[in-house]
Amino acid sequence: MTQEPKIFPYIARFLQGTEVVWKPLGEVADFQNGFAFKSNLFRDDGEAIVRITNINGKSVDLSDVKYFSISDYSTNMSPYKINKGDILIAMSGATTGKVGFYDYEYTSYLNQRVGKFIPKTHILNNRYLYHYLLSKVEEIYIIAGGGAQPNLSSNKLMEKIQIPLPPLSVQQEIVCILDKFTQLEAELEAELEAELDCRKRQYEHYRNKLLTFSEIGGGY
Repeated sequence: MTQEPKIFPYIARFLQGTEVVWKPLGEVADFQNGFAFKSNLFRDDGEAIVRITNINGKSVDLSDVKYFSISDYSTNMSPYKINKGDILIAMSGATTGKVGFYDYEYTSYLNQRVGKFIPKTHILNNRYLYHYLLSKVEEIYIIAGGGAQPNLSSNKLMEKIQIPLPPLSVQQEIVCILDKFTQLEAELEAELEAELDCRKRQYEHYRNKLLTFSEIGGGY
């Protein structure tokens, strides 16, 4: 029988007696849809555009990004700004429902079919919302219609997803616990990646030694 991790009794005691209300997301957060940037106006530098392909399910990856110039548009781009700490979601395609936490120091901009949550901070902790959304990816995918071409409606998302709301102090404690696990996971992934790279180099070294017969006098 698997022994229960020590953290579980702590969580049970911590949450005991905590008053929790459930609210639709639309009551505790606003939502901003993205802008339809024109692909023929993409540039090699300028302001970064976050597309659905940049959302990897936990964070936002800007290693492959398109750029634009604000001067190419007459639209006010302020609503589409993305700042550090913003929570984004992919709203169509294979990544529908996947969430990304924007952790860059510089501003980027929302492309169409990318949405941004704007929590009402007097009632909802931003990181608490982030962790909760990570647990609802499958449900969000179903809301989007599932299938080969899911397409998420922001109105349906904000109406149908319910979020439990303990007091802000409790939300913060939950965030601290989950952030620690997130950090540990990242550290383990980095260690495993380094170990895998080391084993790969060892394999290549011995493969080259073992299969280069002429170097050990066995050539024909």
